[in-house]
Amino acid sequence: MTCSAGVWKAQYYADTTLSGTPKATACDTAIAENYGYGDPSGVTLPSDYFGVRWTTTRNFGSGGPFDLSVAVQDGARVYLDGDRKIDLWRNVSSTQRKAVRLTVPRGTHTLRVDFAAFTGTADISFSYKPVVSATYDKTAPLAPVGVKASYSLATLKTSLAWSRNYEMDLAGYRVYRRIAGTHDWSLRNSTLITGTTLTDAPPATGATYEYAVRAVDRCGNVSALSAVTSAVSADRTAPAVPTGLTAMYDPSAGARLSWTPASGATSYEVQRAVAPTGPFASVGTATQSAALTDPSAATGTTYYYRVRAKDSAGNASAYSAPIQLDATEAKPLPPTAISANGWVDRNTVGWRYDGDASHRFHVYAAESASGPWTRLTKTPVTGPGYDDYAAPVGEVRHYEVRTVTALGTESDPSATASATRTGDVTPPHMPYGLDAWDGTDGVHLVWTPNTDDTDHYLVMRKPMFGAWEQVAVVRDAKYLDTSTPADVQFGYTVRAVDAAGNVSPLPEPGYGTVYGKRLPVYEKPAAPAAVTATADDGDVKVEWTASTSTDVAGYYVYRTTGTDPTTAYSVSPLLTGTTFTNEDVPAGRTWYYVVRAVSTHSQWSDFSPMAEATVACPVLTAPATPRITGGGRGADYAQLNWEAGACDQGATVSYDVYRSTSSSDVFTPEHRIATGVTALTYKDPGLARAYYYYVVTAVAADGTESAPQSVPFGISMMAP
Repeated sequence: MTCSAGVWKAQYYADTTLSGTPKATACDTAIAENYGYGDPSGVTLPSDYFGVRWTTTRNFGSGGPFDLSVAVQDGARVYLDGDRKIDLWRNVSSTQRKAVRLTVPRGTHTLRVDFAAFTGTADISFSYKPVVSATYDKTAPLAPVGVKASYSLATLKTSLAWSRNYEMDLAGYRVYRRIAGTHDWSLRNSTLITGTTLTDAPPATGATYEYAVRAVDRCGNVSALSAVTSAVSADRTAPAVPTGLTAMYDPSAGARLSWTPASGATSYEVQRAVAPTGPFASVGTATQSAALTDPSAATGTTYYYRVRAKDSAGNASAYSAPIQLDATEAKPLPPTAISANGWVDRNTVGWRYDGDASHRFHVYAAESASGPWTRLTKTPVTGPGYDDYAAPVGEVRHYEVRTVTALGTESDPSATASATRTGDVTPPHMPYGLDAWDGTDGVHLVWTPNTDDTDHYLVMRKPMFGAWEQVAVVRDAKYLDTSTPADVQFGYTVRAVDAAGNVSPLPEPGYGTVYGKRLPVYEKPAAPAAVTATADDGDVKVEWTASTSTDVAGYYVYRTTGTDPTTAYSVSPLLTGTTFTNEDVPAGRTWYYVVRAVSTHSQWSDFSPMAEATVACPVLTAPATPRITGGGRGADYAQLNWEAGACDQGATVSYDVYRSTSSSDVFTPEHRIATGVTALTYKDPGLARAYYYYVVTAVAADGTESAPQSVPFGISMMAP
């Protein structure tokens, strides 16, 4: 029977000399038996005086210090490669123990354990273990063997594998990598690998990478490097971005570009656009040199160029940052015969130019002949002259002119010329129509706007016996002065100022001056309170609590038939007390009263709270007098409308209508024109042109007739 390396081969004997043919053979993973008073299970042996021999052969790798330990009853002997290391061969009545520390040489060795069960109880256990202590274990593991590497173009990774070490105290492995031809290794795993494989992703540069492995035991002892294996990576790494890109324009050849060569590059691609963000297009074919000429660059166009590098594997770098190139044309000739003249409203500049008629001109100005120069023309002028209306008055201004091509290329400056603008020295006229009125918000001033070259106005003010002072600068022909004290009068005038700064003169005394003052602001008085209204025998007595304000001239009492105080009308004169009797109030309805206070400055209070009083109807002996509420006319008729008396109480059954051309005799029997009218309206037809007066009376069931209204109602039929 053959057992695996490191597994014990057990041979059972029927004697303690372990001689002859074994009674049985088995493979045990460990020696740990307790037979008690019997024989081993599965084997027919005597219960006393039998023996067992265990042997195992294994590779100990680099070897090193080991502890051999045995506990046995009865006898045991331990051998290493046939050399006895432990001898406890005797019959005992209890378990005997022994441990031995020894150094196992590197390589493959055989351990043998012989056991004898003499009499009584029988048991045995045996172990061997490496000494895990840096104090004792100074033996490094053997270098790993069988290291192999393979590279995947699909994943761009290297797969490593190696044979497992035989050391029993092995902790793991360290894997190292370097570029072939170099000496410095880099560790690829931060923690020990307990297996025998590793996947690594080296930079895809096309370089050859070498790998080696070290074994590490549990005491930290490190083996030598394994044999070196290698893998060739794919080339997926682009060269560096080219730097130092420059461009210049040569009108005879085009755009000339150059740059600093990039390491690893075998060719370069140049692109061009007319905007810094593109779109870009390739210029010609790829070039192997670090320079290129673009003959298609057109004069007068701004271009943006960029370049990238490519290597032999086709890897391309990023593009360089775009650079700008202005394909400029040659400068034109400057103008000649420059002249400048000053006038009241401007300076004029003139020149001569004998070159291309399509060229235009820019005019520049400076306060000094040496500059700095400021361009006056937003767009080129056709020439040969320019009007400078912005020239300062009374100051020397210098000029130069430059020729401009259709593409915007300017010539060198012309010779200079200078001029001084004489300016406007005539002031505008004094504004007409100045007027002022007083307000609580200030003094309001208005005047007629000037139609000359006036630019703005100066508002002047003075006290009644003082000097003029400027209080405002305005462009409109009006001003509100809010800065004066209330109720103090001031004089005002306005002066006109033109764009040249000329100012109209101050007025002569008594002319061109108006006066005004800011009116005081008076508060309205507080409204009266606690208003009551009491009806008594056709009159209504109204009483109230006085306003709490100190400035009160008196009170007015108002009456209405609704609850909205704004519909009320005054029924009293100005009252200085707090009571008022409204006499002969129309009966048969409820009246609503409110009171308002008025100040000595004509400021009115809000309405007081409303009070109401109902005037009862008197005992009537005849129907109540109806009231004519309105009327109208047609071509030959009059129309009357009326309402029943307030205290009619249903007594009226019909109405009589009277008409006369005189207001004094309307209510007479001979002027009655209609009886028994039951509607509240009447149409009087067939009228001639005249002025007519009407009254209407109410008639009771017993024929009693009411009195007419006191004033007849008039309708004119005079107009056609």
